[in-house]
Amino acid sequence: MKAIDFACRFLTRVQKDDLSPAARLVLIAVAAGLEEKFDIARETCLAQSVCTTQLRHLEITGEIRCVSPLSERYVLAPAGKNRLRRLFNFHTAPHA
Repeated sequence: MKAIDFACRFLTRVQKDDLSPAARLVLIAVAAGLEEKFDIARETCLAQSVCTTQLRHLEITGEIRCVSPLSERYVLAPAGKNRLRRLFNFHTAPHA
């Protein structure tokens, strides 16, 4: 699969997902390794208040979990890993 095929399939799946666009951005940012609220807000270009709201929503729904309330660090929770697994579930079988 070419990179452009991968990107198009992934973006199509992401667009069809039932999360809000802001929640999707935050979830993907956490999945990409951003842990701290400030970094997530900066990299997603979301206002701090919007980022906080989305982080709380994703935490309540079990998609992410806070590993450090003091520094506001987050990681994927099992539900978030499952959602991402579904978003990436478009790989074609390898050719023999």
